[in-house]
Amino acid sequence: MIPLPTRADLASWASTRSGPAIGATVGVVVLAVAAIVTEALDTGFPPTTVATVATGLLCLVALLSPPRRLLRAGWAAVAASAALSLATSQLRHRPEHTFGVVEMCVLLLLVTRTVRYEPLTRMLPLATAAWLATPLLLLRLPGSQLTHVAGYAGPVLLLAAPVVVVLGLYLRLLDATREREKNTRLNDQRLEFARELHDFVGHHVTAITAQVKAVRFITASGHPPTAEVLDQALANIEDAAAQATGSMRAMVDLLRRPDRRPPLHAPEGLQALHGLAGSLRAAGPAVDLTVDPRLETDPPADHIASTVHHIVREALTNIRKHAARAETVTIDVRLSANDPGVLTVCVQDDADQPPAGPSADRRGGGFGILGLHERVHALGGHLTAGPGPVGGWQVAADIPLRRGTPDRPPAHLAG
Repeated sequence: MIPLPTRADLASWASTRSGPAIGATVGVVVLAVAAIVTEALDTGFPPTTVATVATGLLCLVALLSPPRRLLRAGWAAVAASAALSLATSQLRHRPEHTFGVVEMCVLLLLVTRTVRYEPLTRMLPLATAAWLATPLLLLRLPGSQLTHVAGYAGPVLLLAAPVVVVLGLYLRLLDATREREKNTRLNDQRLEFARELHDFVGHHVTAITAQVKAVRFITASGHPPTAEVLDQALANIEDAAAQATGSMRAMVDLLRRPDRRPPLHAPEGLQALHGLAGSLRAAGPAVDLTVDPRLETDPPADHIASTVHHIVREALTNIRKHAARAETVTIDVRLSANDPGVLTVCVQDDADQPPAGPSADRRGGGFGILGLHERVHALGGHLTAGPGPVGGWQVAADIPLRRGTPDRPPAHLAG
């Protein structure tokens, strides 16, 4: 059975092309069909006319078939064309003026398409068979014309062979390049979504967990919280849950509308660091926040400030999760003393490490620190996370301001 394209195949093909491209393709196909019918009528013998139209259309269908149907359609077209050429050579009724030029051109293009889409083990047999079927078309001419036409058609076919093969290899290379670029874009988008989920949703969920643990700890110590304390804790939990829900809705909206380019969240400036510090300060430890006055009068670009915000928030989130005994937390954001073109960020706590050592997240094995490494590296900077010089744990980053101020920041840094 001839593997004709289905309605789904046609719909899929049309969805990837513009209106003018579809119109041009349909026009070329109509002209090719008309030329095939015209050449078939030149035989003057109804059986060969019908057979010539059938083989020509079959070759055209094979050429237009989707890649997954190309092998079966191609072999059917090549076999039918070669069989008709051999059968016509034994008949007295042959075309007087043409031997099937359109069918020959379609077979050569079929070689190109086979080289483009099929793997080597399937490409070589079908491409070779399709090319060998092209000179057999000359056998459809009367014997008196065969020698004359073969004299100039033979060299043309020999020259056409490397041309159609090289064209197929070129298109195959373009397809591979596009696929790599597509995979790169999808991977960048996947990493962006992963960072957004961790940075926003994970941060709010961690805040909820910390509040619940605090209430449970106070209750277990035999001093139940007062109504005011419990109400404040529940209000904080409610606020964090609402923010987590908002982040989830923004993510779902982006997944449902992949053409949306704005970031999931508005970039956070350096002023927002005071809110992060106050949130941790309310949970217990003393927080000392220092922001270089020069950064307040001449703030960095939005995506750099947003990256600083991500670094501080992730560091404070890890303190909530892994350094509950920390008494003092220092946040320092300033221009480097050695190079005013570099912005330095340092978050330090004074929590003692347990005998078993820091957790995987604190050592840099968690997704949060990995995401920070990716963000800072994209700006040409460097980030470290490890034991501080005087104990505790430290997250520090150096971010160059000059390299980090492009006209349009990368999509995964914009939020």
